[in-house]
Amino acid sequence: MKPLSYTLVIMGPAYGTQSAYCAYQFAQTLSSNTNHSINSIFFYADGVYNANHFTDPANDEFDLVKAWQDLAKQNALKLKVCVAAAQRRGISIENLAEHFELTGLGELSEAVANSDRILQF
Repeated sequence: MKPLSYTLVIMGPAYGTQSAYCAYQFAQTLSSNTNHSINSIFFYADGVYNANHFTDPANDEFDLVKAWQDLAKQNALKLKVCVAAAQRRGISIENLAEHFELTGLGELSEAVANSDRILQF
């Protein structure tokens, strides 16, 4: 079987639902246990909350924002955040977490066109 390239679209917030955490687990497994690749990780709608540097979970909770950052650093991934969705939700360059970058929907369109599979969480 030939390796596939994936684009992940995360629409769930860092906390309050399981979707962003499931996306993280999928990305982590894909990066470490398969020969498949991640073409793009795009945060859209409430998913942009995953990029908020000021998110501060309790000590006994999983820090999903930091986990995304670590995954990006370890695997040279770019974490793309829809700038329009981010602005509507108070996410700006001032509170954008490291390894996340503000982009437009054109980036998502290009990633979809260049991927074998697109998964939305």
